[in-house]
Amino acid sequence: MAKTTKASGILLLGFLFLSHAVSLWSQQETETQSPVFTCDEMVHDFGKIREVEHFAMHEFVIKNTGTAPLVILHVLTSCGCAQPEWSKDSIPPGQEGFVIVTYDMKDRPGPFSKNITVFTNENRMRQALTIMGDVIPKPETLHVLFHDTIGTIQMERNSYLFYAVRPQEILSTEIWIRNFGEEDVNILIEDVPDYINITVPDRLIGDYPERMKVELDATKVDQEMRGRRLINFTWKEIDASGKTMTQAIPISVNFVDDFTAMTPAEKAEGPSVQFSTQFLEFGKLKKRRVYKELTITNAGKSALHLHSVSVDDPVVRITGLKQNVLQPAETLKLRLYVNPKDYHHYLATDLIVVSNDPKEPVREVHILAEK
Repeated sequence: MAKTTKASGILLLGFLFLSHAVSLWSQQETETQSPVFTCDEMVHDFGKIREVEHFAMHEFVIKNTGTAPLVILHVLTSCGCAQPEWSKDSIPPGQEGFVIVTYDMKDRPGPFSKNITVFTNENRMRQALTIMGDVIPKPETLHVLFHDTIGTIQMERNSYLFYAVRPQEILSTEIWIRNFGEEDVNILIEDVPDYINITVPDRLIGDYPERMKVELDATKVDQEMRGRRLINFTWKEIDASGKTMTQAIPISVNFVDDFTAMTPAEKAEGPSVQFSTQFLEFGKLKKRRVYKELTITNAGKSALHLHSVSVDDPVVRITGLKQNVLQPAETLKLRLYVNPKDYHHYLATDLIVVSNDPKEPVREVHILAEK
Protein backbone atom coordinates (compact mmCIF):
# COMPACT_ATOMS: atom_id res chain seq x y z
CA MET A 1 0.00 0.00 0.00
CA ALA A 2 2.87 2.38 0.82
CA LYS A 3 4.59 1.57 -2.50
CA THR A 4 1.41 2.33 -4.42
CA THR A 5 1.00 5.67 -2.67
CA LYS A 6 4.63 6.57 -3.33
CA ALA A 7 4.31 5.69 -7.01
CA SER A 8 1.14 7.73 -7.30
CA GLY A 9 2.91 10.73 -5.77
CA ILE A 10 5.77 10.47 -8.23
CA LEU A 11 3.32 10.20 -11.13
CA LEU A 12 1.41 13.26 -9.90
CA LEU A 13 4.62 15.31 -9.62
CA GLY A 14 5.60 14.29 -13.12
CA PHE A 15 2.22 15.29 -14.49
CA LEU A 16 2.39 18.66 -12.77
CA PHE A 17 5.90 19.28 -14.10
CA LEU A 18 4.82 18.32 -17.63
CA SER A 19 1.75 20.57 -17.43
CA HIS A 20 3.89 23.50 -16.28
CA ALA A 21 6.35 22.90 -19.11
CA VAL A 22 3.55 22.79 -21.71
CA SER A 23 2.09 26.00 -20.26
CA LEU A 24 5.45 27.77 -20.43
CA TRP A 25 5.99 26.56 -24.01
CA SER A 26 2.52 27.76 -25.03
CA GLN A 27 3.13 31.15 -23.40
CA GLN A 28 6.51 31.54 -25.14
CA GLU A 29 4.99 30.45 -28.46
CA THR A 30 2.21 33.04 -28.05
CA GLU A 31 4.72 35.76 -27.15
CA THR A 32 6.84 35.03 -30.24
CA GLN A 33 3.82 35.29 -32.54
CA SER A 34 2.72 38.85 -33.37
CA PRO A 35 1.17 40.75 -36.27
CA VAL A 36 3.25 43.15 -38.39
CA PHE A 37 1.65 46.10 -40.22
CA THR A 38 3.18 46.59 -43.69
CA CYS A 39 1.76 49.13 -46.17
CA ASP A 40 2.49 49.35 -49.89
CA GLU A 41 3.11 53.11 -49.49
CA MET A 42 3.09 55.38 -46.47
CA VAL A 43 2.54 58.58 -48.49
CA HIS A 44 0.30 58.91 -51.53
CA ASP A 45 0.57 61.97 -53.76
CA PHE A 46 -2.49 62.56 -55.96
CA GLY A 47 -0.57 65.20 -57.92
CA LYS A 48 -2.77 67.76 -59.66
CA ILE A 49 -6.49 66.97 -59.27
CA ARG A 50 -9.42 69.10 -60.39
CA GLU A 51 -12.01 70.47 -58.01
CA VAL A 52 -14.81 69.65 -60.48
CA GLU A 53 -14.12 65.94 -59.88
CA HIS A 54 -15.45 66.51 -56.32
CA PHE A 55 -13.70 63.54 -54.65
CA ALA A 56 -10.32 61.83 -54.83
CA MET A 57 -10.01 58.30 -53.46
CA HIS A 58 -7.00 56.14 -52.69
CA GLU A 59 -6.68 52.62 -51.28
CA PHE A 60 -3.67 51.81 -49.10
CA VAL A 61 -2.96 48.07 -49.27
CA ILE A 62 -2.15 46.70 -45.81
CA LYS A 63 -0.31 43.37 -45.59
CA ASN A 64 0.20 41.37 -42.42
CA THR A 65 3.82 40.21 -42.60
CA GLY A 66 3.74 38.89 -39.03
CA THR A 67 2.80 35.50 -37.53
CA ALA A 68 -0.46 36.38 -35.79
CA PRO A 69 -3.71 37.94 -37.05
CA LEU A 70 -3.58 41.73 -37.57
CA VAL A 71 -6.60 43.75 -36.49
CA ILE A 72 -7.18 47.36 -37.59
CA LEU A 73 -8.89 48.76 -34.53
CA HIS A 74 -9.64 52.31 -35.72
CA VAL A 75 -8.56 54.96 -38.26
CA LEU A 76 -8.49 58.71 -37.62
CA THR A 77 -7.78 61.55 -40.06
CA SER A 78 -6.51 65.06 -39.39
CA CYS A 79 -9.46 66.66 -41.21
CA GLY A 80 -13.12 65.92 -41.73
CA CYS A 81 -12.51 66.45 -45.46
CA ALA A 82 -10.73 63.06 -45.53
CA GLN A 83 -13.02 60.12 -44.71
CA PRO A 84 -11.53 56.66 -43.98
CA GLU A 85 -12.78 53.10 -44.45
CA TRP A 86 -10.85 49.99 -43.42
CA SER A 87 -10.89 46.21 -43.15
CA LYS A 88 -13.15 45.22 -40.27
CA ASP A 89 -12.14 41.52 -40.25
CA SER A 90 -8.78 40.43 -38.87
CA ILE A 91 -6.03 39.97 -41.47
CA PRO A 92 -4.36 36.53 -41.24
CA PRO A 93 -0.55 36.28 -41.58
CA GLY A 94 0.50 36.74 -45.19
CA GLN A 95 -2.88 38.18 -46.21
CA GLU A 96 -3.92 41.73 -47.18
CA GLY A 97 -6.46 44.25 -45.99
CA PHE A 98 -7.06 47.90 -46.83
CA VAL A 99 -7.45 51.48 -45.65
CA ILE A 100 -9.39 53.64 -48.12
CA VAL A 101 -9.28 57.45 -47.79
CA THR A 102 -11.67 59.71 -49.71
CA TYR A 103 -10.74 63.42 -49.95
CA ASP A 104 -13.49 65.99 -50.52
CA MET A 105 -12.10 68.71 -52.81
CA LYS A 106 -15.14 71.01 -52.90
CA ASP A 107 -14.16 74.61 -52.01
CA ARG A 108 -10.64 73.46 -51.12
CA PRO A 109 -8.38 74.71 -53.93
CA GLY A 110 -4.61 74.61 -53.59
CA PRO A 111 -2.02 72.23 -52.10
CA PHE A 112 -3.04 69.92 -49.25
CA SER A 113 -1.49 67.31 -46.97
CA LYS A 114 -3.60 65.20 -44.60
CA ASN A 115 -2.48 62.70 -41.97
CA ILE A 116 -4.16 59.34 -41.35
CA THR A 117 -3.49 57.47 -38.10
CA VAL A 118 -4.13 53.72 -38.14
CA PHE A 119 -4.55 51.97 -34.75
CA THR A 120 -3.86 48.20 -34.74
CA ASN A 121 -3.16 45.35 -32.34
CA GLU A 122 0.50 45.43 -33.29
CA ASN A 123 2.93 46.28 -30.50
CA ARG A 124 3.49 49.80 -31.82
CA MET A 125 -0.27 50.29 -31.86
CA ARG A 126 -0.40 53.08 -34.49
CA GLN A 127 0.88 53.85 -37.99
CA ALA A 128 0.96 57.18 -39.83
CA LEU A 129 -0.16 57.45 -43.45
CA THR A 130 -0.40 60.63 -45.55
CA ILE A 131 -2.31 61.83 -48.58
CA MET A 132 -1.29 64.97 -50.43
CA GLY A 133 -1.94 66.76 -53.69
CA ASP A 134 -2.79 70.02 -55.39
CA VAL A 135 -6.43 70.88 -56.13
CA ILE A 136 -6.89 72.97 -59.28
CA PRO A 137 -9.97 75.14 -58.66
CA LYS A 138 -12.98 75.62 -60.85
CA PRO A 139 -12.56 78.81 -62.90
CA GLU A 140 -15.57 80.48 -61.27
CA THR A 141 -14.14 79.93 -57.77
CA LEU A 142 -10.72 81.38 -58.55
CA HIS A 143 -10.54 85.03 -57.50
CA VAL A 144 -7.42 86.11 -59.38
CA LEU A 145 -6.77 89.15 -61.55
CA PHE A 146 -5.02 88.11 -64.74
CA HIS A 147 -3.10 91.24 -65.74
CA ASP A 148 -1.06 89.89 -68.65
CA THR A 149 -1.85 87.80 -71.71
CA ILE A 150 0.36 85.79 -74.07
CA GLY A 151 -1.66 84.40 -76.96
CA THR A 152 -4.63 82.68 -75.33
CA ILE A 153 -2.86 82.32 -71.96
CA GLN A 154 -3.75 84.71 -69.15
CA MET A 155 -1.21 85.29 -66.36
CA GLU A 156 -1.18 87.04 -63.02
CA ARG A 157 2.04 88.61 -64.34
CA ASN A 158 4.55 87.88 -67.08
CA SER A 159 7.71 88.80 -65.21
CA TYR A 160 9.40 87.58 -62.03
CA LEU A 161 11.47 89.28 -59.34
CA PHE A 162 13.69 87.71 -56.69
CA TYR A 163 14.31 90.83 -54.63
CA ALA A 164 17.21 89.63 -52.45
CA VAL A 165 18.94 86.28 -52.89
CA ARG A 166 21.71 85.31 -50.49
CA PRO A 167 24.39 82.70 -51.22
CA GLN A 168 23.13 79.09 -50.93
CA GLU A 169 19.45 80.13 -50.81
CA ILE A 170 16.71 78.32 -52.71
CA LEU A 171 13.66 80.51 -53.37
CA SER A 172 10.51 80.05 -55.40
CA THR A 173 7.40 81.91 -56.53
CA GLU A 174 4.13 80.77 -58.13
CA ILE A 175 1.48 82.44 -60.29
CA TRP A 176 -1.88 81.39 -61.72
CA ILE A 177 -2.19 80.94 -65.46
CA ARG A 178 -5.27 80.09 -67.55
CA ASN A 179 -6.01 79.19 -71.13
CA PHE A 180 -9.09 81.26 -72.01
CA GLY A 181 -9.36 79.71 -75.48
CA GLU A 182 -11.57 76.78 -76.39
CA GLU A 183 -8.76 74.53 -77.65
CA ASP A 184 -5.95 72.97 -75.66
CA VAL A 185 -2.52 74.60 -75.89
CA ASN A 186 0.86 72.88 -75.50
CA ILE A 187 3.52 74.75 -73.52
CA LEU A 188 7.29 74.59 -73.94
CA ILE A 189 9.85 76.41 -71.78
CA GLU A 190 13.28 76.99 -73.29
CA ASP A 191 16.56 78.86 -72.71
CA VAL A 192 16.50 78.43 -68.94
CA PRO A 193 19.81 78.66 -67.01
CA ASP A 194 20.68 75.64 -64.86
CA TYR A 195 20.02 77.51 -61.59
CA ILE A 196 16.43 78.29 -62.61
CA ASN A 197 13.75 75.57 -62.59
CA ILE A 198 10.35 76.29 -64.16
CA THR A 199 7.39 73.98 -63.55
CA VAL A 200 4.39 74.39 -65.84
CA PRO A 201 1.86 71.90 -67.24
CA ASP A 202 2.76 70.55 -70.69
CA ARG A 203 -0.81 71.14 -71.83
CA LEU A 204 -3.37 73.73 -70.78
CA ILE A 205 -6.97 72.76 -71.45
CA GLY A 206 -9.52 75.40 -72.39
CA ASP A 207 -10.83 77.70 -69.66
CA TYR A 208 -9.10 76.01 -66.77
CA PRO A 209 -6.54 77.51 -64.36
CA GLU A 210 -3.17 76.00 -63.52
CA ARG A 211 -0.12 77.16 -61.58
CA MET A 212 3.33 78.01 -62.85
CA LYS A 213 6.29 77.81 -60.47
CA VAL A 214 9.69 79.46 -60.87
CA GLU A 215 12.45 78.28 -58.51
CA LEU A 216 15.91 79.82 -58.13
CA ASP A 217 18.67 77.64 -56.69
CA ALA A 218 21.58 79.86 -55.61
CA THR A 219 23.65 76.79 -54.66
CA LYS A 220 24.25 76.35 -58.41
CA VAL A 221 25.50 79.93 -58.83
CA ASP A 222 29.05 81.21 -58.39
CA GLN A 223 29.10 82.08 -54.68
CA GLU A 224 30.96 85.31 -55.43
CA MET A 225 28.20 86.58 -57.71
CA ARG A 226 26.67 89.83 -56.48
CA GLY A 227 24.46 92.47 -58.04
CA ARG A 228 21.39 92.55 -60.26
CA ARG A 229 20.94 90.07 -63.10
CA LEU A 230 18.23 90.15 -65.74
CA ILE A 231 17.50 86.70 -67.19
CA ASN A 232 15.10 85.90 -70.00
CA PHE A 233 13.56 82.49 -70.65
CA THR A 234 11.47 81.60 -73.69
CA TRP A 235 7.75 80.85 -73.36
CA LYS A 236 6.40 78.93 -76.34
CA GLU A 237 2.73 78.11 -77.04
CA ILE A 238 1.65 75.59 -79.68
CA ASP A 239 -2.06 75.43 -80.52
CA ALA A 240 -4.03 72.55 -82.06
CA SER A 241 -3.19 73.68 -85.60
CA GLY A 242 0.53 73.71 -84.86
CA LYS A 243 0.79 77.49 -84.79
CA THR A 244 3.53 78.67 -82.44
CA MET A 245 3.73 81.85 -80.40
CA THR A 246 6.96 82.74 -78.62
CA GLN A 247 7.73 85.37 -76.01
CA ALA A 248 10.69 86.16 -73.77
CA ILE A 249 9.78 86.38 -70.09
CA PRO A 250 12.19 88.25 -67.79
CA ILE A 251 13.40 87.18 -64.36
CA SER A 252 15.13 89.86 -62.29
CA VAL A 253 17.44 88.67 -59.52
CA ASN A 254 19.33 90.70 -56.92
CA PHE A 255 22.23 88.62 -55.58
CA VAL A 256 23.21 90.12 -52.20
CA ASP A 257 25.69 89.48 -49.39
CA ASP A 258 24.69 87.39 -46.40
CA PHE A 259 24.43 89.72 -43.40
CA THR A 260 22.54 87.35 -41.10
CA ALA A 261 25.57 86.71 -38.87
CA MET A 262 26.30 90.42 -38.31
CA THR A 263 25.41 92.02 -34.98
CA PRO A 264 23.59 95.40 -34.82
CA ALA A 265 26.87 96.98 -33.72
CA GLU A 266 28.70 95.56 -36.74
CA LYS A 267 25.98 96.81 -39.08
CA ALA A 268 26.25 100.28 -37.53
CA GLU A 269 29.96 100.31 -38.48
CA GLY A 270 29.20 99.27 -42.07
CA PRO A 271 28.65 101.32 -45.24
CA SER A 272 25.38 103.08 -46.02
CA VAL A 273 23.87 104.12 -49.38
CA GLN A 274 22.43 107.62 -49.56
CA PHE A 275 20.76 109.14 -52.65
CA SER A 276 20.41 112.82 -53.44
CA THR A 277 16.76 112.08 -54.28
CA GLN A 278 14.36 109.13 -54.28
CA PHE A 279 12.46 110.36 -57.36
CA LEU A 280 13.73 111.49 -60.74
CA GLU A 281 10.71 113.17 -62.32
CA PHE A 282 11.40 114.27 -65.87
CA GLY A 283 7.89 115.64 -66.28
CA LYS A 284 6.48 116.11 -69.79
CA LEU A 285 9.12 115.68 -72.47
CA LYS A 286 8.96 116.81 -76.08
CA LYS A 287 11.38 115.69 -78.78
CA ARG A 288 14.88 116.09 -77.46
CA ARG A 289 16.82 113.88 -75.06
CA VAL A 290 17.22 115.24 -71.53
CA TYR A 291 19.05 114.10 -68.40
CA LYS A 292 18.86 114.45 -64.65
CA GLU A 293 21.66 114.01 -62.15
CA LEU A 294 21.72 111.61 -59.22
CA THR A 295 24.36 111.50 -56.51
CA ILE A 296 25.19 108.37 -54.54
CA THR A 297 26.99 108.97 -51.25
CA ASN A 298 28.53 106.53 -48.80
CA ALA A 299 27.04 107.81 -45.54
CA GLY A 300 28.47 104.89 -43.57
CA LYS A 301 31.70 104.14 -41.72
CA SER A 302 33.41 101.62 -44.02
CA ALA A 303 33.95 101.10 -47.75
CA LEU A 304 30.81 100.86 -49.90
CA HIS A 305 30.97 98.31 -52.73
CA LEU A 306 28.47 98.99 -55.50
CA HIS A 307 27.80 95.51 -56.88
CA SER A 308 25.54 96.91 -59.58
CA VAL A 309 23.85 100.17 -60.60
CA SER A 310 21.30 99.54 -63.35
CA VAL A 311 17.91 100.23 -64.92
CA ASP A 312 16.10 97.28 -66.50
CA ASP A 313 14.33 99.48 -69.06
CA PRO A 314 16.77 100.23 -71.94
CA VAL A 315 15.01 103.57 -72.49
CA VAL A 316 17.09 104.99 -69.63
CA ARG A 317 20.83 105.43 -70.27
CA ILE A 318 23.30 105.93 -67.39
CA THR A 319 26.66 107.69 -67.53
CA GLY A 320 29.21 108.43 -64.80
CA LEU A 321 29.74 104.88 -63.52
CA LYS A 322 33.47 105.43 -63.11
CA GLN A 323 34.01 103.49 -59.88
CA ASN A 324 32.31 100.80 -57.82
CA VAL A 325 33.93 101.42 -54.42
CA LEU A 326 33.18 104.53 -52.33
CA GLN A 327 35.00 105.34 -49.13
CA PRO A 328 33.09 106.94 -46.22
CA ALA A 329 31.69 110.37 -47.25
CA GLU A 330 32.75 109.82 -50.88
CA THR A 331 30.20 110.51 -53.63
CA LEU A 332 29.47 109.32 -57.16
CA LYS A 333 27.61 111.61 -59.58
CA LEU A 334 25.50 109.96 -62.28
CA ARG A 335 23.56 111.27 -65.24
CA LEU A 336 20.41 109.48 -66.37
CA TYR A 337 19.27 110.26 -69.92
CA VAL A 338 15.75 109.81 -71.32
CA ASN A 339 14.66 110.28 -74.92
CA PRO A 340 10.89 110.69 -75.43
CA LYS A 341 11.24 109.05 -78.86
CA ASP A 342 12.06 105.76 -77.12
CA TYR A 343 8.78 105.32 -75.24
CA HIS A 344 5.10 105.88 -75.98
CA HIS A 345 2.98 107.87 -73.54
CA TYR A 346 4.40 107.16 -70.11
CA LEU A 347 7.64 105.93 -68.53
CA ALA A 348 7.78 104.44 -65.02
CA THR A 349 10.83 102.44 -64.05
CA ASP A 350 13.49 102.21 -61.32
CA LEU A 351 17.20 102.58 -60.94
CA ILE A 352 18.37 99.66 -58.77
CA VAL A 353 21.51 99.76 -56.64
CA VAL A 354 22.78 96.53 -55.09
CA SER A 355 25.59 97.04 -52.59
CA ASN A 356 27.19 95.76 -49.40
CA ASP A 357 25.07 98.10 -47.28
CA PRO A 358 24.06 95.66 -44.49
CA LYS A 359 20.89 97.54 -43.62
CA GLU A 360 19.53 98.00 -47.15
CA PRO A 361 21.49 95.96 -49.72
CA VAL A 362 18.90 96.76 -52.43
CA ARG A 363 17.89 100.40 -52.97
CA GLU A 364 15.65 102.02 -55.60
CA VAL A 365 15.24 105.42 -57.21
CA HIS A 366 11.95 105.89 -59.06
CA ILE A 367 12.08 107.37 -62.56
CA LEU A 368 8.98 109.00 -64.10
CA ALA A 369 8.42 110.70 -67.44
CA GLU A 370 5.55 111.37 -69.84
CA LYS A 371 4.87 113.00 -73.20
